[in-house]
Amino acid sequence: MKTDPERMDFISKGTFAPIYPLIAKQIIEKFCVNEGVCIDVGAGPAPLSIALAKITDLNIYALDISDDMCRKAQENIYTEGLYGRIIPLQGDVQNIPFKDNLVDLVVSRGSIPFWQDLSSSFKEINRVLKPEGVGYVGGGFGSSKMKQKIEKTMTKEFKSKEIDFKERYNPPKKISPKDLEKAIHKANINNYEVINDDSGLWVTIRKV
Repeated sequence: MKTDPERMDFISKGTFAPIYPLIAKQIIEKFCVNEGVCIDVGAGPAPLSIALAKITDLNIYALDISDDMCRKAQENIYTEGLYGRIIPLQGDVQNIPFKDNLVDLVVSRGSIPFWQDLSSSFKEINRVLKPEGVGYVGGGFGSSKMKQKIEKTMTKEFKSKEIDFKERYNPPKKISPKDLEKAIHKANINNYEVINDDSGLWVTIRKV
């Protein structure tokens, strides 16, 4: 399913802007990965990549299947003065253009509903991770407080335009914790955790 780069960019710089620094901070606090190679899968206009680059020394690849999205990411990277720290890369999560055992950290916020094959995608993420590398992929607002704040803002914004924000921002398909468990088992990944709490719905993978 195609996404509109301009619309995604508008969302990530508008009401959703506070999400990405919060999630980036949570990732680094959880995994203590401050340097090395990071892939942001389904990076879109690169808001999470940018947030991570600002608080770490990671070399980040903003991977997205859309050339147009990669171009928008490049614009944002230049604007933020992060050229050379973040590299936009066109590619599919089912065929990540990296060698085995190369990557320290794989992240993604909001791309899982767009993956064509969950199991193949998780298998690819695990393949490119180094031993002791970690993955943190999923979706959410980072905290219940942040979710309430953003939903309140969005409801207020769209009420005047007679737009239902939940309808407007619903992903193309719903993913449940059971869907994730099933896909990860099929990918033969053993060292993982499915998190479903106030931070959102996330999967952590620790390569052994």
